[in-house]
Amino acid sequence: MTQAQAQETSRALTRICRIEDGIAWITMDRPDKANAVNTALATDILAAMDAAEHTQDVRAVVLSGDGRNFCAGADLAELLDGGAPAFRRLLNAFRDVCTRFESSPLPVIAMIHGAARAGGLELMLCCDAVVAEQGATIGDAHMLRNLLPGGGNSVRLPRTIGHQRAKWMILSGQSITAAEAQAWGIVTVCAPQGALRAETLRIVADLTVGHRETIAKAKSLLIAADVLGFEEALENEIVHLEQHASSPVLKESLSGFLRV
Repeated sequence: MTQAQAQETSRALTRICRIEDGIAWITMDRPDKANAVNTALATDILAAMDAAEHTQDVRAVVLSGDGRNFCAGADLAELLDGGAPAFRRLLNAFRDVCTRFESSPLPVIAMIHGAARAGGLELMLCCDAVVAEQGATIGDAHMLRNLLPGGGNSVRLPRTIGHQRAKWMILSGQSITAAEAQAWGIVTVCAPQGALRAETLRIVADLTVGHRETIAKAKSLLIAADVLGFEEALENEIVHLEQHASSPVLKESLSGFLRV
């Protein structure tokens, strides 16, 4: 099915989200601001996640940006206009979006083109997979405006790429290519020009081989592994599998496997 055919059969779920063939496509829609996230857009993304998670035929979420770029970060105009209270209001909303991606029972895939800076990178780090077009560039960029990370880069970036590389990205403010980001572990797949959507659909297929219930439980284990001690995390894994043993989904799957 071509992209045009898919769009013809899609349906609107929220203002910024459409369902096409079981995928909820959330599109940040501030292209004139390079999709900088303000409080209103963060609220729209959360509403889209709510709708996607409560729609039975949705099996994955893809986050993208309208226009030439993925996301330039938080809306600096909103921050400057409102002072310290605006920082707290917007960054709380932004944090809610990031943690929602991580904790969602659905796989969340970021589809990156153009520039992903500051908060754009922070959004990527919360997704379950990242597909970036070869021409995309990725950076922290806060330091270039004498800002500090506020959406998680000082926490998630070192855990993803290691402290030395994270220090360089944050302190220099410089960007890297999609290929470099893939080598460093930020990007899952670097897509050739013109193949971004096709590669994203391939990754969606990879991440949705399991039942929605099982995927949700697996994601919860991965989240717990970041906050629990090693031995506690190992025990937590066994406890969750023990509880999952009574799941009809597992019983049906194992029965089918044993009959083969």
